[in-house]
This record gives sequence, C-alpha cells and structure tokens, in this order.
Amino acid sequence: MLSTLPLLSLILLSIIFGQRERCWRKAIVSAFVVVGVFIVTTTEILSLVSLFNFVAILLAWSLFNLGLLVTIVRQKYHRETIADLTKAIYLLPQQLSWFLASLLLGIIIVIALIGVIAVVAPPNTWDSMTYHMSRVMHWIQNGSVAHYPTYNLPQLFHPPFAEFSITHLQILSKSDRFANLIQWFSAIGSAIGVSLIAKELNADQRGQVFTVVFAATIPMGILQASSTQNDYVVTFWLVCLAYYVLLSFKTQEKRYIFWFIGASLGLGILTKSSAYLYGFPFMVWFSLIQLWRYRWRWHAWQTIGFTTAIAIILNVGHYWRNFELFNSFLGTPKNFAVAYKIEVISFPTFLSNVIRNMGLHLDIIRTLRLEQFITPITGIANKLILLFHDLIGVDMFDPRTTAQSYSGIPGISFDENVAGNPLHLFIIFSVIFYFLLRKKLRRDRHLLTYQLVTIACFFMLCLMLKIQAYQSRHHLAIFIFFAPVVGIILSHIPLQKLANTIAILLIVTSLPWVLQNKFRPIAAEANIFNLSRIEQYFINRPQLQKPYVQAAQTILTTECKNIGLSLGEGTSVGNEYWEYPFWVLLKKSQPQIHIENVNAQNISLSKAEKYPHNNFAPCAIIAVRNLKVPQIESMIFKNRLFTTTMSSPPVKVLIPK
Repeated sequence: MLSTLPLLSLILLSIIFGQRERCWRKAIVSAFVVVGVFIVTTTEILSLVSLFNFVAILLAWSLFNLGLLVTIVRQKYHRETIADLTKAIYLLPQQLSWFLASLLLGIIIVIALIGVIAVVAPPNTWDSMTYHMSRVMHWIQNGSVAHYPTYNLPQLFHPPFAEFSITHLQILSKSDRFANLIQWFSAIGSAIGVSLIAKELNADQRGQVFTVVFAATIPMGILQASSTQNDYVVTFWLVCLAYYVLLSFKTQEKRYIFWFIGASLGLGILTKSSAYLYGFPFMVWFSLIQLWRYRWRWHAWQTIGFTTAIAIILNVGHYWRNFELFNSFLGTPKNFAVAYKIEVISFPTFLSNVIRNMGLHLDIIRTLRLEQFITPITGIANKLILLFHDLIGVDMFDPRTTAQSYSGIPGISFDENVAGNPLHLFIIFSVIFYFLLRKKLRRDRHLLTYQLVTIACFFMLCLMLKIQAYQSRHHLAIFIFFAPVVGIILSHIPLQKLANTIAILLIVTSLPWVLQNKFRPIAAEANIFNLSRIEQYFINRPQLQKPYVQAAQTILTTECKNIGLSLGEGTSVGNEYWEYPFWVLLKKSQPQIHIENVNAQNISLSKAEKYPHNNFAPCAIIAVRNLKVPQIESMIFKNRLFTTTMSSPPVKVLIPK
C-alpha cells in the first residue's frame, strides 16, 4: 500500500540513526523528527508551484526512501545495526522481570486496541467536521496549502502540521481511512519519548517502565489517540523538545542535537499554538544552561540563535500566508482571540485559573467506580472553589478570565474534548509530596529542575488562557511531562508492592476509556463495528445525517460538478457548521466534483477574487443555516439568482433560476 511509504521512511531512518546511537528508542524519536521536517518541506515546496498532488507526493516519498536505502547499503555496519535493533526488541522481554514485562504487554494491548479504533472508525470529532478534515480536502483539491475563501477561518490561521501529515496519507491512500493514525503514532512516540526522558533523569529499568505505564493510561490521551485532533501531535513534539534539551546538557559535543531542538520546537509550534506556552519554559532552561556554560560568550548566543532560526524556518510558510491575509503572523482574528486570551492579569486571577484548571480533574470517585460506596466529591469541591473565589475577591465566571463553555467541575467523561484525568492528578500530587520528603531525591538537580520547568508550563497556560470546558485537552502535555517524574519516584518507593499495585491500577482503570470512547466505542450496543461509516461520521450530531445525505443525493442526481457551500452568515470565525461530511458524501461517488465556499462574509472573501477561485462558477449551492436564524430561500452569486430546489432543515440545495 502506498500509504505505508511514510512508515517505511520511519523504519529506514531508525536503522540509520540506530547505527550512530546504538539506542533503538532514540533512533525512532530522531526518525520521527526528520520525517516531520520532510513533510513540512515537501508540502511547502510543492504548494509553491501548485503541485501538492498524488504524483508529486508519491515521487517525493519514493525518492526519499530510495535515498535512505542507498545510505543504509553504503553504511559499513548496516547489517550489524539491523541485527542489533532486531535483537534489542527480541531480547527486551527477557531482560525485564516477569512483572515489568507483563506491564509492557498490558500497555501494548491498550495501544493496539486504540490502533484498531483509529483504523476502523472514521474522523468524527466536531473540530474534524468543521476544520481539521475540511482544510485537508481544500488543500488536495487546490493542489496547494495556500489560503482560500472559507466560512471557517480556523481552517486558515490554525497551525497546520497535523493536517499536513493527514493530507499526505489521504493523498497516498485516496481515503481518510488512516487519518486517525497521526495521533496514534504520536501517542506511541510520546510513550517512547518520556521513557527516554526518564532515562536521562537516571531512571532505572523499573522507573522507565512505570513512566510508560503512566503516560499510556491517561484518559484524555487514550481518547485523543484515535482521533484527528492535534493535541497528542503537539504533545509528542514537546516531548521531543524536552528530551533533546536534557540530552544537550550531557552531550554538548554533539552539535546535531541543537538542530533537533530547533526542529522539535518548530514542529510543535506548527502543530498547535499551545506549543508557544509550553515550549517557552524549556527554551528558557536550555538558554540559561548555554549562557552559564559558555559564560555569556558569543558561542552561547550562536547556539540559541541557531535553534530558534530552525524553529522559525519551519513556520515561515504558514507565517507568511497568515500575514498576507490577516496582517498578522499568527493570523488570529480579534473576536477569536477574545474568546481564548485572558483579558486581565493579576495574582488573584492567576490563582483562580490554577485552581479551576486543576478542578477539571477532580472526579476521582467516579473514575475508580466507587460512587456506589463513596459520595462523589465534585459538588463539595465546586462549593469550596466558589468559597475560595469569594475569599480572594474574584468572580469565578468573570468573562474576562472565563470562556462561556466553562460551568465548573465536570463529572466523569468519555468525550475527548472534556475528559479529565483524576487518578493521574492524584498520583502526581502524591509523588511530588514524596519527592519533597526525601532529601536524596531533592538533591537530584536535574529531576528538581525538570519538575519546576513542567510546573512553569502549567503556570504559563493558567496565566495566558481563559478557563474553558475544553481546557483539559491542553493539559495532556502537562500530564505526559510528569510521567518521568512519576516513574522515577514510584521506582524509589521502598514498598515495591505499593508501586506495583499503582501500575496495575493505572492499566485496569484505563480500559473503560479504551472501550467506551463516546464517539468511537467498542463496548457498546452501537459500536464502530456495527455502525456504517456514514453513521459514524454523524455520531456527534445524528440529526444532521438525513438532511446532509438528502442534499448530497439531490446533487448526485444532476450533472452538476461545481458545488458551492454557504455555511452560515456574518463574520464569525465559525465552529458551528459542519463542512467535511459534504466532501465525503459528494466526492466518494463523484471524485471530479469541485467544492468551494461562496459568499463568505469575512476576510477570506478577498481570496475569492483571485485565481483560481475567481473562475469558480457553481451550478448548485448547498446552504446550511442554524434553525434559530431566518432560513434562506434564494441567493445571488456572481449576478446569478439561485433558488431552493430541495429543503431538509437545516440544509437546502439551491440551483440557478
């Protein structure tokens, strides 16, 4: 299958790096970073000449793999390297105790089940329907990642790396069957990465295994790993950043590590804007060590500048597209920024955000299935948080610090947008408390500093972003960062049976999130195996399936090949109207159909006046309107009157009169 070409690149690069490093985990992480840079480079170059298509992508990956094969063959010890990597994987269970091997087997089963979900279930999260997958389809159709007219501006200004990767797979496979695997591979990479961080922090074998167990059983991570969201992708790049920063402290003579630091940061920023917040403390740590090591001499500044330049270069294409349209490198419209960026910064509001962010992970009673024996604490905790806000004189629901979606401490959830991690938070607080009690652990300078930097990442989030119901998605990276700390400290607990019990508990309690994913369930009457693929696309909003299917069938009964989309009204950035299902329903039956947004009343309208969009002449328009607003009966586009021919609220099909 052509979609395996990127996987082949990962394998070949792992062999190449394996010869140099003699560490298969480090080789795999390094291979991921190089493949990430290759994806960005080929996407940007091919888009410049509007050749971001099947032939060019196939040729690019084929040549890349051919070059890697030649490199391996020319290596003097390539056979020994392959043998070493194979032997290391084969002997790993034999090198571990039966208990640690059993833990890893449990994690492999968990990850494998998530992989099955990722392949069987289609993309179906809300954001996938509005912008993740929609932008992928526009790029494939346009042969370029250049901005285009759209009702949903996040399709344009949001960092695009995760969707770059999905697009490569979608072009090679000619379907969205493997779209969810980008997050799945990121979850695997994150587990490997944090085990390497634990190793650099002097964790023994036991500590590294506990690290992987903690990271792989995070409920939010389990749910995210089978979706087309981007939270696990950015988490993986941040894990790479943290690992290479730690590595640079011990192996300063290996200059290539600075390239990996810059590439990891750049790929993180190109994936999700939260990387600015989380990457900053690690880069400050890295910069201070370099300045101290070289006594503020030019070499230190040169190193810092080099890593920063690599990060910026990887983002230049996206920065330029945003600046050209939005007059801003980040491109975030003001009305979108107001919904997320905190408007008042003070110590009381900072404390408020810290408490409320941690409060998203407090429903530990239901997480452990103890609600029949112990009353859940969410109600009491909500009252205590309200009381705390009264004491510090801060309104808990102040719109300057609080998004409209936030309503207090949530209950247990199997929704990848709002799920909490109560057990993992409890363990983190417990190990930090144990760390403070043990003088020997406190003397570990690197472990102490790593914890402080991780806590600084969390504080950056609390300082800069409003609290919202979906904030726990952003917390995934923080929990992953803490995995090495948990693994190391659990391995130092004198009562080994207690640590073993915690590890087993983490695996066992993770299973409900594996099996009962709200949108991609396995253990449910209606599950990913007995629901049709079309039904699964609409599992978030089943009421839309009938009108969307009817609209598509109406179009397919005609000879119309140019379809316009009218999704809502006004200048909103848009996150209400689903676009991607129309691409699936129309292009699956008629691949030659061309789809574009028409009459988008926002800043992207200027793109409709430029080639090739100015030549678009639809022979039908699909209009979708919220049922709470006046419904459209006719529309004028390019001096042509379109009138309703099919109506199934909230969807209508209009054709030229």
